[in-house]
Amino acid sequence: MILERIYDLALPRLEGKKIREVRIGLGLMAVELDSGQIGVTYVLRGEVGHGCGLLPQGGNFIGTPAREIAGWALQGKNVITVALGLAVLNSVAEFDKLEMKQVPQDPDAAFATEVRPGDTVGIVGHIGPLVFRLKSRARRLFIFERGEDVAGEVYPESAQPKLLPECQVVFISSTSIINRTLENLLQYCNKAREVVMVGSSTPLYPEAFSGTGVTVLSGTRWLPEYREAILAGISQCLGIRQLIKYGRKISVRVEN
Repeated sequence: MILERIYDLALPRLEGKKIREVRIGLGLMAVELDSGQIGVTYVLRGEVGHGCGLLPQGGNFIGTPAREIAGWALQGKNVITVALGLAVLNSVAEFDKLEMKQVPQDPDAAFATEVRPGDTVGIVGHIGPLVFRLKSRARRLFIFERGEDVAGEVYPESAQPKLLPECQVVFISSTSIINRTLENLLQYCNKAREVVMVGSSTPLYPEAFSGTGVTVLSGTRWLPEYREAILAGISQCLGIRQLIKYGRKISVRVEN
C-alpha cells in the first residue's frame, strides 16, 4: 500500500515533533508542526457523510505528537481523519532535495510531462485549470468525476475501467489517496506512458511510488514565512488559486 510506504519514509522526520495548529476549511485543510513545517490537503466535503466530519478529537489537536496524527492516514475512519494524517506526512517531505531534482520542463502539473498531439489523456478529478491547459495539447480528453452526472466531457467513475486503458497519459488527483481509490485506478492505467499525481494533496515521496506505474508527482511546498496567510485563508474558505502564491509548485520524476 502506497500510504504505508509514505508513512514509513516520513516517520523518522516526525520524531519529536508536535502539532502546533490545525485549520479545516470547506475546501482545504492545513496542519502546522511546531517545527514550522506545513502540510495541506483537500477536503472531500462531498464524501464526508452525515456527522462524519464531527471528530471526537476535535479541540485537542494542539500539542499532539505528529506521528500520532500521521497514523490516521492509515487508520482513519473517514476522509477527514485520513486527510489530516496525509497533511502531516506531506509537511515533512524532503523539499530541499526535491527542488534540486525537479523535472526540467515546468513545475506546473500540466507541463511536467510530455503530451503529444495524438495522445488520449485521462484526468481523474475535474481540475479546471488542468483541463484548460490540456485541451489544446491532446487529441482527446476523458475527464472523470466521482458522483458527477454525465454531462459534456465528464464521465462517471464507473467508466474508468473501460476508458482509462485507452489513455497514453493520465493525471490523477491525489484526493484518490484520501478516499482510497488510487490503487484501483493504477490498475486501469497499465497502458499509460505517463501517470501524474496532481494537486496539493500530493505526497512528494518519489520512493513510495516506485514500481506503481506513477511516473511524476506534482505537488506544493508551503512556505512557513506565509503561515498566517495560509492558515487564515483556509479558515476563510479560500481555494488553491488564491493560496498558491504562498507556496512553490514542485514536480519530480519517479524512478520505476
